[in-house]
Amino acid sequence: MGESDINAVNAILDIHTHKGEEQSGGKAIINYRQLAGTPLQEGYYYSVGIHPWELTPDNLKQQSDFIIEHLPDKRIVAIGEGGLDKLKGASMEIQTAAFMAQMTLSMEYDLPLILHNVRMTDKILAVKKQFRPGQPWIWHGFRGKPEQAEQLQGKGLYLSFGEFYSDEAMRAVSDDRLFLETDESSLDIEELLYRAARVRGVGVETLRETIRRNIQNVFFRA
Repeated sequence: MGESDINAVNAILDIHTHKGEEQSGGKAIINYRQLAGTPLQEGYYYSVGIHPWELTPDNLKQQSDFIIEHLPDKRIVAIGEGGLDKLKGASMEIQTAAFMAQMTLSMEYDLPLILHNVRMTDKILAVKKQFRPGQPWIWHGFRGKPEQAEQLQGKGLYLSFGEFYSDEAMRAVSDDRLFLETDESSLDIEELLYRAARVRGVGVETLRETIRRNIQNVFFRA
């Protein structure tokens, strides 16, 4: 990894955003939308996956092929967001097929999996228990209670917090399991960092270093 690549990695604080390259300011892992039709840009890092809301019975293979085509690119550092949504999206049968395909690719390419989860925690944890993947799983946009945060950490998951969350849950996450994200928020990641530091009762630069260390260990591990 060259010096410019190291600098780009060190700038990242946001592990999941739907903002574009210029909007994200080089501080984010960008959720690369298959339907956008724009190429990957130099100097940025991305995740690529199949969102349950953009899934139909007719496009599962097309979207899976798209992921496979892009995975050799070193700018792709995660699979996702992918997962299960009980309230919206394709049928659960199709969602499950897409989720399993993404889990398999995560394992094959040794990439972390960014999870979309709406009321399907038990199913997702059952899959994790059955297949025992060695790759990190990150629940993005976590809004659950502190008890659930503790349960999920115990199952080996990482938790990523966006604009909306329970302060108690934020405090319940250990340093080495914590991420921040902007997702679709209009807020800058620096605003979320300052708020999270205040909630956790630590200095901003201390939390910045914690998040950067976690990003290095999970998304850019050797």
